[in-house]
Amino acid sequence: MKSMIVVIAVAVLMFAPGLATADDEDDVIAAMLDYISGYNDGDAAKVARYMLPGATAFTQGTGIAAPPFNEAGLQNNMDAGANFTFSFRNIEVQVYGDTAVFTAYEAGNMSFPNGQVNQGPWRYTAVLVKQDGVWKQAHRHASSLQIGDPVQ
Repeated sequence: MKSMIVVIAVAVLMFAPGLATADDEDDVIAAMLDYISGYNDGDAAKVARYMLPGATAFTQGTGIAAPPFNEAGLQNNMDAGANFTFSFRNIEVQVYGDTAVFTAYEAGNMSFPNGQVNQGPWRYTAVLVKQDGVWKQAHRHASSLQIGDPVQ
């Protein structure tokens, strides 16, 4: 009887889609850290690896909806001299099967060839979906912290 229960438990774990594992939270954090390093390294392909096609955003400094993620446009900006220095602090992750919510404070700045500079910190939230073993952003939202907002 015990061996039958073990076999059923193993089968459920192997074949049940969407079950969160203990490592999923760490995998989400690792994906988000690799994603942000793509900006810091000037590598739009690395950023794109963690974006779903048509991923949407509310972006830093604007608070308005941005067009869907555009890898070529980002790489063109990077090649033209756009510079990013981002890091995450106070990371929190909640995993719900194949979906996760990532929240953090994003520190750093971004500068563009036209002289525009946006400086953090920002509040950052991302909704991620696990596809083919990779956590990818479906939507992200970054909003500026106001003076007097608590930052830990």
